[in-house]
Amino acid sequence: MDYSITELMACIIARELENEDKLAIGLNAEMMLAAGFISQKLYSPDLKINVGNRRIENDVELTPPAWCDIKYTKSPFIVEKYTPHEEILTVGNRSSQEFCNVFFVGGIQIDKYGNTNLIGIRDETSKTRFFKLRGPGSIGTTSIASLSKKYYVFTTEHSKRRLVEKVDLVSVPGYNMRKLYGLKGGPELMITPLCVFDFKTGKTKLRSYHPHTTIDEIRKKTGFGFKANGAKKTKIPTKQELNVLKKIDKNNELKELDKGYVY
Repeated sequence: MDYSITELMACIIARELENEDKLAIGLNAEMMLAAGFISQKLYSPDLKINVGNRRIENDVELTPPAWCDIKYTKSPFIVEKYTPHEEILTVGNRSSQEFCNVFFVGGIQIDKYGNTNLIGIRDETSKTRFFKLRGPGSIGTTSIASLSKKYYVFTTEHSKRRLVEKVDLVSVPGYNMRKLYGLKGGPELMITPLCVFDFKTGKTKLRSYHPHTTIDEIRKKTGFGFKANGAKKTKIPTKQELNVLKKIDKNNELKELDKGYVY
């Protein structure tokens, strides 16, 4: 392939973004940042990108955040706007989406309704230990995803331990939980190293499968059942998208991310 799995996933997301969107991207989310840059250059020139508490609009190169230890970062010099932390908290006000209206959510477990779990995996065999694996916690994902206009679920691992029938704990509620508590909406898509699921019926349906896999392989590696009628092969990155990727990812950071993927 002339592209990496991470680059393919970034292009898929970039095509979904719209001109009026304001993205919020957390730490260690180079794929989402790349997707935003691709969309800015090719599809949505007025797209706004918030990384942590800074907004980037004019630069088109993946660069470490300003608060990291890497000395070569250009972040302090390309920040267009700095948003104080207390101002970010206004995202909790439904009438204000100044910070973001599009968000991205991962999980150590994800189920067919789009519920995600960043909290931990229960240890069913122990009477004294609650978790057999402790996650980083929900952080701000619960509130931001619930209040955003739309959000996307992504994972770098497509396996039965990651994509489960039911998450042990919920950090961001999916369609079934949101309906139960009177919340509107839910995730737009789930993007994995093997495929793209949509949630048009309130639970996962295969929208497309990547060129390097098959529907049968996806079924074998997924912990829940899903419908696949109408699924098409995922569109590979275009020449224009690859050209943008070369400009923004001069150190091949996205290709390096593939080494940690499980599928």
